[in-house]
Amino acid sequence: MGFRCKITGGKDVEFDEGIITGVEFISDTPDATNARSSDLGVILKITGRINFSLGAEIEDGTVELANWSLMPSDKSDCYRDVQVQIINGGQIVRQYKYPNAFVMDYTEDLNDEEGVGTFTMLLKQKKDLTAKVELKGNFEE
Repeated sequence: MGFRCKITGGKDVEFDEGIITGVEFISDTPDATNARSSDLGVILKITGRINFSLGAEIEDGTVELANWSLMPSDKSDCYRDVQVQIINGGQIVRQYKYPNAFVMDYTEDLNDEEGVGTFTMLLKQKKDLTAKVELKGNFEE
């Protein structure tokens, strides 16, 4: 199984199966409720590798992720379109589209033992546009 991620708006970034190592879809409602709540949050947790390129042969897209996470809310491109595809056997088996996502949390874990860093990013859809999130599966060949 592999993952592809494409982020557009601001500076576009794409990651392929060699970078993304995990994706978690989270539908979050308040825990202190006795009925189905309309207060729904839709979150994507994306984890991956940071592959450093010493000669700048390959652009490190995680630099743009880190910069996006620092962007204040008064900037129009703090909200971006995110598409994640889950690939199995060369076929897309699931696809998530968040048309107005923002970074909730972003972390990088770097150490001198492995030589490759990792990142974790929590993205959330803008609450008033939750209905625009798309989740697709059962793709035909």
